[in-house]
Amino acid sequence: MEFLREDLSHLFDDQGIDPTAYEDVVDFRDPITRYNSLSGYLFNIAFLRKAFDPLFILHDIKVDEQIDNAITTRWTMSMRFTPAGSLPTKKYWDPTITFTGTSTYVFNPASGKIFRHIDTWDSISNQEFFSVEGFADFFKQLLSFYSTPTLETPEYTVLRRARDYEVRRYQPYVVAATDMEVAGALNREVLRSGQVSVNPAGAGNKAFNTLARYIFGDNQARAKMAMTTPVFSDTAGSMRFVIGQTTLKALPSLPQPNSSAVSLEQVEGGVFAARVFGGYAKEADAAREAEALKAALARDGRKTAGGGVWTLARYNDPSTPAPFRRNEVLLPLEGYELWK
Repeated sequence: MEFLREDLSHLFDDQGIDPTAYEDVVDFRDPITRYNSLSGYLFNIAFLRKAFDPLFILHDIKVDEQIDNAITTRWTMSMRFTPAGSLPTKKYWDPTITFTGTSTYVFNPASGKIFRHIDTWDSISNQEFFSVEGFADFFKQLLSFYSTPTLETPEYTVLRRARDYEVRRYQPYVVAATDMEVAGALNREVLRSGQVSVNPAGAGNKAFNTLARYIFGDNQARAKMAMTTPVFSDTAGSMRFVIGQTTLKALPSLPQPNSSAVSLEQVEGGVFAARVFGGYAKEADAAREAEALKAALARDGRKTAGGGVWTLARYNDPSTPAPFRRNEVLLPLEGYELWK
């Protein structure tokens, strides 16, 4: 296990994995790839590195309780399709393909070397090689046209990518927040409790302009701050601009708002489920996607937190055409377990 922790940290770097840890005949399988030799196994790694600029994150590792002499890992791999980055269509088509899942390594007890490596993906049901479902999932991501601006955004790690949502762990970040006009005279504490809610895609132009004035200089330091993404709004009637990955201790050093309607707050991060959708994120769209996310989480036995409050994230400026827009609905999760 300690060897694999170290070796997998070099999976896609110049050092690479240690080939002496593998038998010459290695049975490698995932839903869309199969090799039966060490040379084929190494070729697959080299191909992914050249074509997709992959990032591999090892979350955990344990002894497999079902298979003798086996170790299973849980991981996330994100792959940016390298050729797209040099095309004039980069603004609207620069896809990142993400899989999460498990790898089971089976060792030959006589030699201590790996002779079998089997991958499973969380996003599909049919895990057998040449899975039509697996190929469809791959090409769906490859041909995705959701665009994400190259602006500062909250940092997160994808822990699990299911077929219709992601589970993410967010790092803490700071926001400038104000009330949306759609909240009207409703009591904020009642809204936060989830007993009454507003649609976060509702009227919010006044709140947006209030926050925009703050970051563009309507603050006590007259400082102009860089644009960030996304713009968050939630069913508790709050709109938030991301200020950055600033810590709570650094909050007093940030430019203080001139308007009493703007507050600086630290969002503690945590584990959230997110569902991505395109278009202009109208009220009906946001509500529909939120219900779809809730249904998917119930299907998978995942418990939500936060009293039912959900958040809408909008990433693009108004000039971005509808087919290329990225929006998300997010729900906090309670008691998420990595292996379940």
